[in-house]
Amino acid sequence: MIDFHSHILPYMDDGAESIEVSLAMLEESARQGVDMVFASSHFYADEDDPASFLARRDYSYNLLKEAMAERGGYYPEIQLGAEILYFPGMSVAEELVHMKMGCTPCLLVEPPMIRWTDSMLDEIEETGANLHCVPVIAHVDRYMRVMEDSSLIERLKDRRLLIQVNSNFFIRRESVAVAMEYLHSGRIHFIGSDCHNLDSRPPNIGRAAEIIGRMGEKEAFAKMNKRLYDFICTYS
Repeated sequence: MIDFHSHILPYMDDGAESIEVSLAMLEESARQGVDMVFASSHFYADEDDPASFLARRDYSYNLLKEAMAERGGYYPEIQLGAEILYFPGMSVAEELVHMKMGCTPCLLVEPPMIRWTDSMLDEIEETGANLHCVPVIAHVDRYMRVMEDSSLIERLKDRRLLIQVNSNFFIRRESVAVAMEYLHSGRIHFIGSDCHNLDSRPPNIGRAAEIIGRMGEKEAFAKMNKRLYDFICTYS
């Protein structure tokens, strides 16, 4: 399984606060059957510049790699990426190409927690065309819940934008039926835990997979994962 959205790198953002926490999160992910984790640390253009972010990310990743080698054992493969908060002008910010999700052409974009305007979605779509990447909208289910707008996935369907949802979409009782419907119909492209720690926001892809299997959509889940593996192999 692949966890397409995580805050696994230490000292980068509001995710893992130490190397020990990072290691424990990776170990828990492996226990659940995850063999690849995308490290998507937050990037805020109004607080950081791309070069500084990438340097910090590389430093954090190297610290974690050294700790993994020293401790030994099995860990999921880590692919580096970023969760980029939308900002006006991102469609011409060429530095963002260095924040693609691992070896894929995907760029994980986090819209602001406000009403999604057509102009904002247009610019995210233009980002894909201008930077030769594939924008992925992060944790769409969270916006559906917090903004109480169930139409968001439908608004993205006809655009050249892919959809990532969090594991909790399948775990929450109030949303599991809708999540299954979207998974079955192929409107969900990626699932991520969006894990930040071991307590309030832990790795939970395995739990979501169990629920999906019990509700008869194991094949749809497997197909989604296979599409992502094929995607990765194509661009590796």
